[in-house]
Amino acid sequence: MSGSLIGTYDLLDRTGKFTESHLLSPADAGNVADIDGSWRPLMEARIAELKAAGQYNLQFLADNDIQDAHWRWSEKVDMASNRLDRQSFAIVAEGATQGLMLVTTAGFAKEPSQRGKPLVTVDLLATAPWNRPRFDASPRFKGVGRIMMVAAISLSVQEEFRGRVGLHALPQAEAWYRDVVGMTDLEIDDTRMRYFEMTEAQARAFLT
Repeated sequence: MSGSLIGTYDLLDRTGKFTESHLLSPADAGNVADIDGSWRPLMEARIAELKAAGQYNLQFLADNDIQDAHWRWSEKVDMASNRLDRQSFAIVAEGATQGLMLVTTAGFAKEPSQRGKPLVTVDLLATAPWNRPRFDASPRFKGVGRIMMVAAISLSVQEEFRGRVGLHALPQAEAWYRDVVGMTDLEIDDTRMRYFEMTEAQARAFLT
């Protein structure tokens, strides 16, 4: 993995022990290869099982936490590498990509108290299938999503956006962003997805 090291964090494994992980930016071809070679086959196998059982629909995709199976990370990572307003992050532990995130720094807040102020927009955020409780009853690691949110907030602070972050959430992640991360739910917008924002105060609360 050739991205620059942003930080080192502990992930909690399924045995209750901590494993060191590295937050890297930008994500690179090695991370994309992990997704294509490790993540995607697992998700495609689960989709094949759902189809065979006559359960291939949006609800069952959400129940299995694989609504992102169609995301084309290679295209998105390439796009991020050629744009000054885009950035990519990867979390690597035990030699494998455990999570990936793409963000832009050209968004503006919609939350009433922050309206019009610049923020970091999380375009895509995903953890490896084996880390998802709805996909694997015994997830390999916990904490990947939290580390990515810390990275997004940190970038927002670095850009002098005071920690403001916005994102659209897949249905299975809505409760996590609202109840665990503590973001403001701004309801479903014209993308037909639920939009969340983090204010400066919410960013401070999340980090403490």
